[in-house]
Amino acid sequence: MSDVVIKVEGASKKYCRTIKHTMLYGATDLTRSFFGLNHHGEELRNGEFWAVSNVSFQLKRGQCLGIIGPNGSGKSTILKMLNGIFMPDKGRIEINGRVGALIEVGAGFHPLLTGRENIYVNGSILGMMKSEIDKKFNEIVEFAGIGNFIDSPVKHYSSGMHVRLGFAIAVHCDPDILLVDEVLAVGDANFRNKCFKKFLEFKSAGTSVIMVTHDMEPIVRYCDQAILLQHGIATLTGKPSEITSQYVSTIRPRNNKEHPPDEDKKTVISSFEIFESGDKKTMLEEFIQQVPLKDSCVLRKNYNSKEHSWGDKRGEIVDFLLLSNDFYYPETVNSNDWIDIYMKVKFNEAVEYPVYGLKLRTIDGLVIYATKSTFKNVIIRPTKKSEIVVLKFSLKLSVAAGEYFISLAIADGQFGTEDIPLDRRYDLIHLNVQNVDLFDGMVDLECYIKECS
Repeated sequence: MSDVVIKVEGASKKYCRTIKHTMLYGATDLTRSFFGLNHHGEELRNGEFWAVSNVSFQLKRGQCLGIIGPNGSGKSTILKMLNGIFMPDKGRIEINGRVGALIEVGAGFHPLLTGRENIYVNGSILGMMKSEIDKKFNEIVEFAGIGNFIDSPVKHYSSGMHVRLGFAIAVHCDPDILLVDEVLAVGDANFRNKCFKKFLEFKSAGTSVIMVTHDMEPIVRYCDQAILLQHGIATLTGKPSEITSQYVSTIRPRNNKEHPPDEDKKTVISSFEIFESGDKKTMLEEFIQQVPLKDSCVLRKNYNSKEHSWGDKRGEIVDFLLLSNDFYYPETVNSNDWIDIYMKVKFNEAVEYPVYGLKLRTIDGLVIYATKSTFKNVIIRPTKKSEIVVLKFSLKLSVAAGEYFISLAIADGQFGTEDIPLDRRYDLIHLNVQNVDLFDGMVDLECYIKECS
């Protein structure tokens, strides 16, 4: 059996710009097909345009493909052709295996039927036998988290409940290929983490996934390859980190101010004020003053070799220092201890509005805490080309015992509403936390109990 489950060769799909042309050409094409005549599918007629044009790619068993691009670039159209909703007007699409698709929120659901009834209807549409649905019914309900609402009409469901139920059905039909279109944006953090964990299970079991999303993080984290679509054309194909970086750099124009030539020739060291003493101060000063010739993060004890990064690299995270209770790069820290994380950034270009960020998550992907300098109203000065800046994050680890990853990031915030990633290093630092005070849950809220009578 071939490892290729999807083969797309020069696929193109055209649409009409107006309802008038849609009805006219639809009637004409049906008539010509009835009499066995060519309906000119490969030619554009007045009022038509190519929504997808000459797209080719292959997907192997167990791989995950991310498709990104601006709105109207043809991403959803490609998924609908892969799912058989549309046929390509030009080119060829070959599918080998059962397809599970979640392309539109609540697609295939009847609003007057209950969640229970829609599980059987939607499961049948996806090719499941009634006996198969009976066997997996409880798993579907549990995954969706619908609970007591399973016997309520789905017209009363929220958009999040629609997504959870639709996704639960799709992933339990044991697809060889799963198509997902942006719907996870509606789900909450716990459901998203559950879905991405399912993606990893699929990949290990040989299921292939095609994901369309505007969120670059899952593309970089879970996909083996990525395609950038622009105006229906696949302009770039390759490694997810490279494709997402290229895409992000085109969303907003760069601030290309010219700087005096002498600024390009010198390296400047700067940092926040750090009040320390003794050997502690000496080590910090050495960390701050040292000019790295290459990435030094990989040399640190807490470095996670499975980290991944992306960004346009106008600024690069080149080193970090971890400090807790006078220990540098501790293998284990206690819950409720304070830790200091120093991040060293080298700027390859001047950045007028740098933004610095940090994220703490469990090894299962649940984000415990995330912040950035703009959230804290910290005013960060502009940086120059070749300058090296050291940032300090201080945080109290009021979390349960376990393993955690810390991600560090630097971005360009010149447009305010959307940061442009310069360097995001996901899961850069590995940290073990052990409990001192007993509690259940993820975080310690430092509850005090007192008898008042």
